Amino acid sequence: MARGFSYADGASEEVEMARRADLSRAQVQALAGGKNAVVRELMAQRGDLPLGTMVSLAHDRSVEVRAAMAGNRAATASILEHLSGDRHQPVLHALLDNPTVERAIIERLAFHKRDEIRAHAVRRLDDAEAASARTDDRGVPELRERGTYADVVELPVQPVRLHDDLPVRPTRTAPVRGFRPAEEA
Repeated sequence: MARGFSYADGASEEVEMARRADLSRAQVQALAGGKNAVVRELMAQRGDLPLGTMVSLAHDRSVEVRAAMAGNRAATASILEHLSGDRHQPVLHALLDNPTVERAIIERLAFHKRDEIRAHAVRRLDDAEAASARTDDRGVPELRERGTYADVVELPVQPVRLHDDLPVRPTRTAPVRGFRPAEEA
């Protein structure tokens, strides 16, 4: 194999194996922890990554691997939050291109020190999809298997009155010049 051509088709068995969709969880973890950055980048693009593997790929030394993780739609909110603090532009651009990134992260990146990141974030905020985008951690196998996502029924909030015998009067916080309260009869 020629140096620098590890990404070419047929150049590496690991690259071919990483492209397969029918990998077991053990194989995914083994390939994601390998030495080949191209393989780790391919693994970071997968939607069926275990949470621990996502964390290790989000902390990878290769910018391309972190950028692939930032662009992964199955990445959890905490992973995307961590990657939003990355100092490399390809990671932040991939993060801003990810439709599942929460609006708060995009708003924070709109005040980034680099002009390109700010412009990209502002374009993303102008997009109508950003308002409805929400990160959903159901793609993580451990969380999905655990069944932690039951449908939550929100109960209406009842106002609490501390003393039922006291009349409710509006509170006046400061005198206003020219204002006279209505005479109480």
